[in-house]
Amino acid sequence: MKKLLPLSIAAIIAPGTVMAELTIDAYGSLRVQAESVSVDRLSATSQSLGDDDSYTGIRDAYSRFGVSANYPLNNGTTLGANIEIPFNSAELKINDPTGFAAYYKEPNSLDNNYPRLYTLTASGDWGSVAIGKQWLTFYNYVAYPVDYFSSFYSGWSTYAYFRREAVTYTSPSFSGFSFAASAVDISDSRDSSYLDTMHYALSYSADGFTISAAMEDKEEEIGGAQTYGLSASYTTGPWRFATKYEETEHNISIYNLYGSYNMGKYTFRAHVSEGDEGGYAPGTVIHLGTDYQYTKNLKVFVEYFSEDTGYAVLPDKDIGDYLADNGYASYGRDTQAIAIGARYDF
Repeated sequence: MKKLLPLSIAAIIAPGTVMAELTIDAYGSLRVQAESVSVDRLSATSQSLGDDDSYTGIRDAYSRFGVSANYPLNNGTTLGANIEIPFNSAELKINDPTGFAAYYKEPNSLDNNYPRLYTLTASGDWGSVAIGKQWLTFYNYVAYPVDYFSSFYSGWSTYAYFRREAVTYTSPSFSGFSFAASAVDISDSRDSSYLDTMHYALSYSADGFTISAAMEDKEEEIGGAQTYGLSASYTTGPWRFATKYEETEHNISIYNLYGSYNMGKYTFRAHVSEGDEGGYAPGTVIHLGTDYQYTKNLKVFVEYFSEDTGYAVLPDKDIGDYLADNGYASYGRDTQAIAIGARYDF
């Protein structure tokens, strides 16, 4: 449920601002799924296959609650703030269901209970600036175009980091062209600079077609690696198609193809990716799904997900076991999951 709070505020930030309206919106998204999982589990002492493993249970699919505020100035600039908290609906606690945030901020560790986002922004005809924990430039321009599924298994086939503390400038559109640059705290390591990684992106959009290129450049203290990415998407009528390609400086790559078709309240989705050995999410990943928009706020979905190498699919839902033992490595082969779930946005 969103609430609008109009407040008369005296001008204390910019000359010429006499009265303005502060808007505060509360929002949330509850997302949960029942799933059946099958994994050819790796043995605890080697990369050879151990016993087959499976489970059926309930998993959160990235539920969150947030508050955002916007304050427009008379000079055309709008100031904003946002904080978003993860909520694990399967375990009824503040917690991200993945290990993506593990160890990023001590003493966060395996609890994964830090906010998903905390951002201050300013935007206008000149572009926008964002400071704080945010969705990162490389992900936004390269990985997001194929990250459109509803379940827990959406978005795993990428080398991109999702959210970190950063300072980002995004330009306005110039005849369809735009660019972004971001200084990012990837590692939160004491051995590196606070903002230890740079992201750069260039994009062009026109008539339902978008093409983007981006680069991630880490400083030497955290490995000095560079990752390059390209993406393209096209929407026409009920159809949407997207593709992306990522490659590291060591010539390890992953590519993705995505397509969807909307028919009334139904949306049918299909995705395939292929990753090189030696990189994250190697082998073939197949993801199929159907959404049904039951009401304006409620969506139900059913999805099938399979991967040659088990990164996303777990033998059970306690991802902390695998982070602690393997540093977020592969833990199975020929993994499959079937998920049926619901998402309620407010």
